[in-house]
Amino acid sequence: ASNLNLGSLSCQMSSIQIALGIGLLVGVIIFGKLFCSYICPIGAITEWFGKLGAKMKIRMEMPNFLDRPFRSLKYILLFVTLYFTMTSSELFCKEYDPYFAVANLFGNADIVIWFAIISVAITIIGSIIFRLFWCKYLCPLGAISNIFYNVVPVGAFIILFIITKTWLFDISYIWLVAGISLIGLLTEVIFKRSFLSPATKIYRNQETCTSCGICEANCPQGIELTKYKKVDHIDCNLCTDCVYSCPIKQSLKVADKKPTKYLAPIAVVVLIAISLGFADNIELSTISERWGNFDSVANMGIYEQGDLKNVKCFGSAMSLKNQIDDIPGIYGIDAYAASHEVRIFYDADKLTERDVKASIFKPSKQRIQNFKPGDFDSLTVYKVGIDKLFDNIDFVSLVYALREDKGVYGFETEFGEPVQTTIYYLADKTNPEEIESAILKDEIEIKKKDGVEKLDLKFGIRESGDIIGSISADDYQKHMFQGFSQSFNKYSAYNPSDLSVLIYPMPEADHPMLKRQIPYLMSHISTNDGIVRLATTWDNGPKALIFFSPELTSLDSVKAYLSSETLHVTFTSGEKKAVKNPFKSKPDGVVKSAQDVLEQLN
Repeated sequence: ASNLNLGSLSCQMSSIQIALGIGLLVGVIIFGKLFCSYICPIGAITEWFGKLGAKMKIRMEMPNFLDRPFRSLKYILLFVTLYFTMTSSELFCKEYDPYFAVANLFGNADIVIWFAIISVAITIIGSIIFRLFWCKYLCPLGAISNIFYNVVPVGAFIILFIITKTWLFDISYIWLVAGISLIGLLTEVIFKRSFLSPATKIYRNQETCTSCGICEANCPQGIELTKYKKVDHIDCNLCTDCVYSCPIKQSLKVADKKPTKYLAPIAVVVLIAISLGFADNIELSTISERWGNFDSVANMGIYEQGDLKNVKCFGSAMSLKNQIDDIPGIYGIDAYAASHEVRIFYDADKLTERDVKASIFKPSKQRIQNFKPGDFDSLTVYKVGIDKLFDNIDFVSLVYALREDKGVYGFETEFGEPVQTTIYYLADKTNPEEIESAILKDEIEIKKKDGVEKLDLKFGIRESGDIIGSISADDYQKHMFQGFSQSFNKYSAYNPSDLSVLIYPMPEADHPMLKRQIPYLMSHISTNDGIVRLATTWDNGPKALIFFSPELTSLDSVKAYLSSETLHVTFTSGEKKAVKNPFKSKPDGVVKSAQDVLEQLN
């Protein structure tokens, strides 16, 4: 759905899942609801709960006056689920899906806990009291299956939608979803039967059937089979329990001609095999984006890059797209999360493949281990080219590899072929040969809370690197420090002479986890109109710089905002939230004029 509406796949979707979905929909049209009868875990579990309810003698059939209205609920839920999935490229059903919630012990970040708890409770309690409550009244996949049970009106509507969108006017795919959901709702609530499809149905031989009721007692759906010659009830999913239970041979049979009671399970296996084979040869793009003057570029080049392990879902693919879409000469990207590949479209008259490759590379800095002032005076600087070092995941793997050498303190990368890597090490503890040996290991073991994990390394070194000098310990710290700077509250409208700067030690600004929360502090202090900029820098240690207007706010007020126990944060989505202040540094320092501070920073 999101691929049609946004040209992108949700993070959790893959070609395999889509191929299986298409295969099972084909199965619905030809054979019946095979997913419901042979695969669905919720259906199996709720059937067990139903048997428990029957043993407790509290299970009942839904009253007729409620049955049909309640059947509309799953179509409403289907539309809501598809709507939010189509407009966000995220699987909305994961927020409430009872099976997903239980399988993840309610611990997955995609789960909205109160949605999931309510969903699980309704599913369990409903299934104990009413026969297959989730399947009949709430399941969105059941709604999709029933829609394709009556494929003729749905197919006609899809054709009408395509004609309208192609030749009349551009209509949103949301209307397609709304239309087929409404058709499915009406056909089920009004008729409660299938018509032309599925092609395969269960037939009852009226001449040999004794109406003993054994088949009805064994039907999980509670269908009154003895009323049918051809079972076209909307709830029949071709599980064939009735066929297996019938004591009179061929009184119930699957298909009227050349019947076999094993047709449904055989069809399940065949459809899954065909779908997996199809998915193995075809991969849908996670995103397919074009921009600028794409259609007017005369000499469009296509650069293909594989093994980008950081491209693993919609979000990371869009992050890469946002990184390159403002580069002159680049006009589009197709990203494939499953295979970690991208295809980038560029003007070959303006850019080379090397230019494109450089545009998707992100230089990085990383400390391997920390040290205290006075531990040593300087570090040796060694530069080497490393193959197969390109994205963030490769970068993390290199961090783990270099941690094996206790003499390495940090490294940084810059684009090149191979990637140029500058490594900082203590000559008393290691040397270039030992460093290269750590990089070229085939695998290393990483200790984690739940045990030891083996990490495969595939790095290569084309030729030995060079020692290019040394760097003092303080200059190294300053060089590796990754500062933060953000202005707000019309900072640019002020002259530097009108502003003051509070400078104080802030160790959290160099903490791997806490520095990620500096934007929270920035959002909080921006609610004071007199504070206009937050920056961090290294000056014999990490320091915070708070720019403020003395005319609009006092120093005491600035310190009070910084020391607040609670940060009032406004997120980019507009959501406002109060979070505990993680920064414990006391804002006690010096106050200087902004003019002097800016001269020093420059």
